[in-house]
Amino acid sequence: MIWTAFALTTSLLLAPVDTKQVVLCETSLLKSCLKNLSVDVRGQLPASVAEIKQLLGQRGAMVLPLDDKHVAGVVLLARDQLPQSLSIELSGSLHSFTLSDQLAVTLWHEVGHLEAINLVALGVFDTLSSYRHEWVADCYLIWRSAKEGKGLDLAWQQYHRRNLNMMQNADNISHWTVPVMAQVLQHYDAEQLASFNRFSDFMQDALPRLFEEEQDTLDEFASLFHRTFNTQAMQPLPDYMFWRKPVLAQLLEPTLVSLLGESAARDWMQKQNLPLQISHL
Repeated sequence: MIWTAFALTTSLLLAPVDTKQVVLCETSLLKSCLKNLSVDVRGQLPASVAEIKQLLGQRGAMVLPLDDKHVAGVVLLARDQLPQSLSIELSGSLHSFTLSDQLAVTLWHEVGHLEAINLVALGVFDTLSSYRHEWVADCYLIWRSAKEGKGLDLAWQQYHRRNLNMMQNADNISHWTVPVMAQVLQHYDAEQLASFNRFSDFMQDALPRLFEEEQDTLDEFASLFHRTFNTQAMQPLPDYMFWRKPVLAQLLEPTLVSLLGESAARDWMQKQNLPLQISHL
């Protein structure tokens, strides 16, 4: 398998999934990258370069899983479309959140989708919903970051990014993996995560400890996010979705503290009638 020159520089980020390789194709070198794929692999991808780029759209990366003995999937990468920061307006002020090492974080997440498929093949999962696909991919990111000696900083960054995306637009609920990420970060430290040689070993250890929210519950959280962070004038409803507020407060707390600082985060949560749970992280 011949990879593009750019792929060779990032090969350490694209560890094999089980015994299968993961191929990285950067959009700027997509035509030459596709030429190096086997006939069987190429036949499973969209017919033209234009179709593949259209599939990627404005995203920084996406993965195309394959049914092949040697290749688990192709990761498409548009390096110039990787976000470097996020901004959110809270209480009339604009706050920015810098995103570090987005190449590594993005590629690990995409490989995580292939690892999720592999977990089905191994019998760890019976099926994969779209939402489960996302949180398993982020669990892989957490494990992989620890395994690479990066600690948990990038894992927390992904946690905050998921929350910030929801603050910006509640339609991002399909990618709001924070409820599961929070459980992983509560149960494991970096050293414990790194002790698992394979992601599948970690997941089999973690699954009995993890709880996945039902879609109805996620829909209620999405509605509460919309009510809480929509900047358009809305009728005050302090008790709106009050039964979800304690959990939402707990899940938002680390992000708000990171974004605003502890004192300002406490003030903001009080104004939103979110139960105070501020703690030092």
